[in-house]
Amino acid sequence: MNVKFLTAFVKNFELSKIFIGREISTKYKGSQLGLTWTIVNPLIMLSVYTLVFSQIFQARWGGDADPAKPMNFALNLFAGLIVFNVFAESATRAPTLITSNPNYVKKIKFPLHILGEMVVGSSMFHALVGFGILLTAKLITENNIPKTVLLLPLVLIPLMLMCLGLVWLLATIGVFIKDINQIVTAIVSMLMFLSPIFYPASALPSGLYWMAALNPLAKIIEQTRQCVIVGIAPNASQLIMQTVIGLAWCEINYRTLKKLEKSFGDVL
Repeated sequence: MNVKFLTAFVKNFELSKIFIGREISTKYKGSQLGLTWTIVNPLIMLSVYTLVFSQIFQARWGGDADPAKPMNFALNLFAGLIVFNVFAESATRAPTLITSNPNYVKKIKFPLHILGEMVVGSSMFHALVGFGILLTAKLITENNIPKTVLLLPLVLIPLMLMCLGLVWLLATIGVFIKDINQIVTAIVSMLMFLSPIFYPASALPSGLYWMAALNPLAKIIEQTRQCVIVGIAPNASQLIMQTVIGLAWCEINYRTLKKLEKSFGDVL
């Protein structure tokens, strides 16, 4: 089977890199600290989580009362939020991605799929910075980093594929249905609390396990914690299945985008 979106990605790889780099630099253009904010922002958030949950609320992750790991709750929370923020940034930007760039549709022949790669690539860059801070905090507080962190890229591949396919789908729908932006924002807000970010998936009552089963983010968040926090290798068959589904998901939405992009000019 010809995986067209991978062929297009390789063909336009250099252009995609340019757009991702521009997207990252534009976000902090004009600020005094510039790209330093990519480190400062997550560092501030991790400090706040540590203060509020570990010191004020004395929260323990999943009932873990080990006094040797006072930051365990903050680290697990931060790991979940890093994954969720990749999804949230991709989903909330997607509906207006094409409509806010009409010049790429009307005036020049431009591979519109690159806009999706730009958004996901930028969000993944910030995620990697966040993981760097998370691992540094774990090393300082617990004096160890599990070897399983080397498997983290295998967990993030399905996340990237899921977000990329979603961006292409929502960007296409956004051209024809303007209200999709408000709908997506509401759904993302709900998913933040329905995903195991502030709690482990094991804390869900047995009658609510179906929520985690239907939520693709839940599995990725738990696998991320296994690699980075716990030190357990994720299930290989699950990773393979998630990657295959992600590839199919991207291919379907890429072909949908390419099929409908000829009509974008008329709508815009």
